[in-house]
Amino acid sequence: MRLALRLALTFGLLAAASSALVGVAIRYRLVATETERFREDVRGVCERIKGEVRRQADADRTLITGFCEGNELVEHVGLAIDNGEIDERRLSFSARVHTERKAFGMDELLVGAEKGDIVGASPTTLIGVTPAEVDALIRGDASTFALRMTPVPAIVTRCTKASPNGRLVGMVAARHVDPMMDRIARTLGITVVPSWPRAVKSPPVASSATAAANVAGGAERATCQIEDARGAALPFEIVKPTRELEANLAEVDRAVGVLAIVAAVVAFLVAVVLARSIGRPLSVLAQEAGKVAAGEAQPLQVRGSGEVRELGLAFDRMITDLAVTRRRLAAASRVAAWREVARRVAHEVKNPLAPIRAAVETLRRLRAREDPRFDEYFDEATRTVLDEVHRISNIVTEFTRFARLPPPRPQDMDVEDVARHVVQAHKAAAGDLHLAHVTQRRAPAIRADRDQVIQVLTNLVQNALDAVKDVPGGAVTLTTDTDGHYVSFSVADNGSGIAPEFAGRLFEPYATTKSSGTGLGLAIAQRIAYEHDGELSYVGASANGKGAVFRLVLPVEGPAAASEAPPPSSDG
Repeated sequence: MRLALRLALTFGLLAAASSALVGVAIRYRLVATETERFREDVRGVCERIKGEVRRQADADRTLITGFCEGNELVEHVGLAIDNGEIDERRLSFSARVHTERKAFGMDELLVGAEKGDIVGASPTTLIGVTPAEVDALIRGDASTFALRMTPVPAIVTRCTKASPNGRLVGMVAARHVDPMMDRIARTLGITVVPSWPRAVKSPPVASSATAAANVAGGAERATCQIEDARGAALPFEIVKPTRELEANLAEVDRAVGVLAIVAAVVAFLVAVVLARSIGRPLSVLAQEAGKVAAGEAQPLQVRGSGEVRELGLAFDRMITDLAVTRRRLAAASRVAAWREVARRVAHEVKNPLAPIRAAVETLRRLRAREDPRFDEYFDEATRTVLDEVHRISNIVTEFTRFARLPPPRPQDMDVEDVARHVVQAHKAAAGDLHLAHVTQRRAPAIRADRDQVIQVLTNLVQNALDAVKDVPGGAVTLTTDTDGHYVSFSVADNGSGIAPEFAGRLFEPYATTKSSGTGLGLAIAQRIAYEHDGELSYVGASANGKGAVFRLVLPVEGPAAASEAPPPSSDG
């Protein structure tokens, strides 16, 4: 282990240990404080629940009392009883009671008269209540709520109103305790464990805190009960998981950990400063080693002794050997590149030489025999020779363009204007073929070499027109689009498409399927796209499965600054 690392580890461990001791003391105090506060919160939850139940009961009583005083249902029931029409109208009153219960959000609602006559009840199971129980409910104290224990614990509120003949008509509403406790439990993040028997269809009076408490393995409990004015009580137990307490303690642990990390980092920095003089030779070596990939590394002025000196000498030998290897590799690469170029050019030039040689040899044979067909064949042979010479000239010209393609000169360029220009320039050559420009999303102005972009699009459009010239209803479409950062030019045709085995060689120099082409057009176009920091690619067939689609993608900002200057020549 190096000295600098040993110093850094020593200072870091000392600082971390000191911080940990301080943190343990702080945590011990905070644990006691947070635990007591958590218990007080649990005890306070009991009062919040009782207050919430009282507020709900008061709201229910206000609602029911207001209904008796201002609604026509109770008054109409009293009139029907006085007029002896209650039996005929009982069905309509019962429907009204069911509607009003849903409107109030109550679990039970009963309308009846003194002596136990039930006019309407919702749910219908309340019809089984005895007349004595109905009479007791109606004559009960309407100034406050009452707790009902059976069959389902509920908060009962009521109101009464006398008919014109003095017959007492009342409305009794009940809100089940279990659903209300469930809502309060979810709100407060606790679990309520009731002491009363649960109804089969009642939802559990518990929140998701139950699962959390089981997972965390801890909870605080408190006993509470709800009472009414008559002294009836519903006892229950509150269970609150200790997640909040544990989260606070975890925050303390994190703070102590961060403190230890900060102290260790400071210790490491101090160790680095102290070991800087010792590690300086290694630092210089690391800097020079970082330059090796770029070929800028220089031999070191070796200082120090022992393993540092040996490392420096080994590095110097490596730099010397690497420089020699790079020079050899560069020379071999240039030879291989020019050998490939020579092979391709020779292959392309050799093809036209065969018909030239055949034409000249035929002329010599006819001339030697003084054949009368000499004059007739002379025009044809010389025309063949001239055509093939012109073809060789085109090959040399295209190769020269490929070898001497100038770097792009970016300037602000209107994408739509360039696309329209290319389409318009090929309208005459297209003839009866359909050639059109389509805009998907309006592209912004971009920085690019206008002439070189037109050169690429011209090559793509011309290739597409050649592909559909013998296709009935041939069509070529130049589409422009943008995503805000890049613009794209897509050229699509409905020709016969490109064979899969040839698709991978489309952009290779001298790769072509045309009898008159040189195979350098797409290679030059792709080079232009690369020098604009863009991309030219063969997308595949059109949407209808026919033809081919080529796409040129260029950045809106234009090529990087390095791309705007001519690249250095490796061969002078």
